[in-house]
Amino acid sequence: MPPHSLTDLAGLRVSAEDLLAALSDAAVQPICVVDPDDVIGFANPAAITALGYDSADDLLGRHRHETIHYKHPDGTRYPAEECPMQLPRITGETVARDSDWFFRRVGSRFPVSYVSVPIEMREGRGAVVVFADIGDRLQAERLEGERDAVPGSRAVSLRRIAALVAGVVGLPLVVVWRYASDGTTATVIGAWGESPHPFQPGTRWPLNGAAMLTEVLKTGRPARIEDFSGLPGTIADAAREAGIRAAAGAPIIVGGEVWGAMSGNAVGAPLPDDIEDRLGEFSELVATAISDDESRAGLARLAEEQTALRRVATLVARGTRPEEVFAAVADEVGRLLSVDVANVIRYESDDTVTLMASAGNRIPVGSRWPLGGTTLAPLVLKTRRPARVDNYAEVTGELAEDIREQAIRSSVATPILVEGRVWGQMVTSSSQEQPLPPDTEARLASFTELVAMAIANTQARMEVGRLGDEQAALRRVATLVAEGAAPTAVFDSVAVEMERLLDAHEVVLSRYESGAEITVVAHRGAGARSLSPGTRLSHEGENVAAVVRRSERPARMAFSQAAEGAIADIARALSVDASVGAPVVVEGRLWGVIQAGWSGEESPPPDTEERMAGFAELVATAIANADSREQLTASRARLLTEGDEARRRVVRDLHDGAQQRLVHTIITLELANRALQEKHGEEVEELVGEALEHAQRGNTELRELARGLLPTVLTEGGLRHGVHAVAERLDLPVQIDVPAQRFPAEIESSAYFIVAESLTNIVKYAEARQVEVRAAVDDEMLHVEVRDDGIGGADPDGHGLVGLRDRATALGGQLNVESPPGGGTLVAASLPLS
Repeated sequence: MPPHSLTDLAGLRVSAEDLLAALSDAAVQPICVVDPDDVIGFANPAAITALGYDSADDLLGRHRHETIHYKHPDGTRYPAEECPMQLPRITGETVARDSDWFFRRVGSRFPVSYVSVPIEMREGRGAVVVFADIGDRLQAERLEGERDAVPGSRAVSLRRIAALVAGVVGLPLVVVWRYASDGTTATVIGAWGESPHPFQPGTRWPLNGAAMLTEVLKTGRPARIEDFSGLPGTIADAAREAGIRAAAGAPIIVGGEVWGAMSGNAVGAPLPDDIEDRLGEFSELVATAISDDESRAGLARLAEEQTALRRVATLVARGTRPEEVFAAVADEVGRLLSVDVANVIRYESDDTVTLMASAGNRIPVGSRWPLGGTTLAPLVLKTRRPARVDNYAEVTGELAEDIREQAIRSSVATPILVEGRVWGQMVTSSSQEQPLPPDTEARLASFTELVAMAIANTQARMEVGRLGDEQAALRRVATLVAEGAAPTAVFDSVAVEMERLLDAHEVVLSRYESGAEITVVAHRGAGARSLSPGTRLSHEGENVAAVVRRSERPARMAFSQAAEGAIADIARALSVDASVGAPVVVEGRLWGVIQAGWSGEESPPPDTEERMAGFAELVATAIANADSREQLTASRARLLTEGDEARRRVVRDLHDGAQQRLVHTIITLELANRALQEKHGEEVEELVGEALEHAQRGNTELRELARGLLPTVLTEGGLRHGVHAVAERLDLPVQIDVPAQRFPAEIESSAYFIVAESLTNIVKYAEARQVEVRAAVDDEMLHVEVRDDGIGGADPDGHGLVGLRDRATALGGQLNVESPPGGGTLVAASLPLS
């Protein structure tokens, strides 16, 4: 046995397993092995890539038929029992197919040839499948067939025409030519000659030198060459070798363009004088025939294109996943346009592009390239219009290098516009020498519209789902607010909901403090333990909290490694790369900021600020409600305290004043009664007089006490008389404008006490020279104002003014104080009349 024989593994000093693994990894041909249950247990790298998987872990363990062979090309289900690939496992026979189909991971179909052989395993019989993607081969065969169609069917007709023309005009050789789209070559599509010649149907000739064909193409008019001797060029050389002396030609005009030419050639005798005109008559007939033929071909192509569009549109209408639509579009475009590659590419936010689907499968789906150089990707993104490259020799960029490695010569790309934004592009590429046809851009446009529709539909479904989740989250928080939950509970709930909805790394709710500081009131995320509620820190430096405080508007920022400040340090520690903040405004005043942070290169979505605003409003409502409840509770407590104190004063005044007088009166009257019984006349008179004096004083004190509660002038004369009575006791000019109408008792008494307390404060503290008291009714509200021209600077939170505010609040009204230093004081109250 020769050394290193493949049957002598011991001589190789390698195990069978290691040898098999090395061979399968090195094999270009895709190979996979299925177990007795038709489960894929092994696949080499070529098979993993061909089937569109990222790694072996994604493919192994899947059922072979349900993964790569589960439906027919028309989309109907392919029962496993009908699949010939089952036979090696069931019957032990080998199965081979030159043409079949497999499906990739994303659902796109591709043509294959395969051989499946049985293999005995411990658990039973499995199979080894070796397959090949034959897409390139089928496309080459299709292109070859299309090229052969001209020499086959059309060439027969054109040869007959050439023979007829030769007989009519009396020339030994007549040739029908078609020009290439770039005008560099001409192909013979029909010819007749008396003797052998080099201009056979299907041959292609370069248009170099001073050729007659070049002149016809350039001018669109007939031309002739009287003598080929001495003329340069490939055609001239071939003509001389064939003994051809002269040639004349007339253009074949199709659709207003020079499509080709008909030439007549002379060998011995010179050309007839009218040969150009006679050739022109026949070339017009040829042009008509070709135009009709191409119209029929165009209609057939249009019908095929519409059928393909309907297939894709059906997928879109069914709500098929975009990945499947992308793959279907790539397959349909590749087949219709007979190109080597058809790709769907998406633009990314980090200035890269991603391959989303590919027909031709030369580059793995999911590959990414930087958006640079002079390739079609940056050009289409910039112009938002179709573009093409007819030669990649001078194109720059990493993507261009990959394209050249795939032997691609030309490409056409059209933008995929989704809701006015360039989402990506559809690209077709060819390895043929001829550039892609001029109508490629227009034919791609319909397919890119369907791709855009599929993306928009998916985004709309996602938006509806996201909106539903967002509204549910807002309702949960709003319920807490409506139930009067503690602000801390609302804060934490907002942080929880926002972290989940925004898919944020961190969510922090903070309150602004005096100076450049904030206090954390809620924090959810990976770093919640390191920045717990109650933490106070500076927001100096460049950060979202500082920007929101300055602008009182939402802001976003990406943290750089050079950023300074406590918040920047914390962001780096928590791996936060970008942050968005929204202000929390309570009753017109900036209260705090709610911030969300993300890690990684992806920027937060553009609508993040708008989504955060709804939660910020709920936070503000919770804070305002809590403040209102606290103020109401405090107001009621103060009113109760004041009421209790007033009652204690009344009791004390009664006890110390009028009650003592009445006690003395009763005692004195008892003494007088006893004196009468003992008949002491003078003493009785004195005692009765004393009792009368005590009774009069007690009556006076009770009157004064009652006046301290509600003056008689107010209860009997109303607010106007009450205000005048107070003003008359002051040594200060008071201008009064109060209506004479009567108001409810509680309104009159509250308005009276507001005016009386304000006037008392003016006399004590304001150093005023003049006072104005005005009252008016507007929209069921009594508005009362007391204004002085004193020194101002009154404390709105002083005991007396707080008491007046409580009195107004208790009636459902409000009281405001304006007292700038040196600008006098205005006390304004509004009290509801109903």
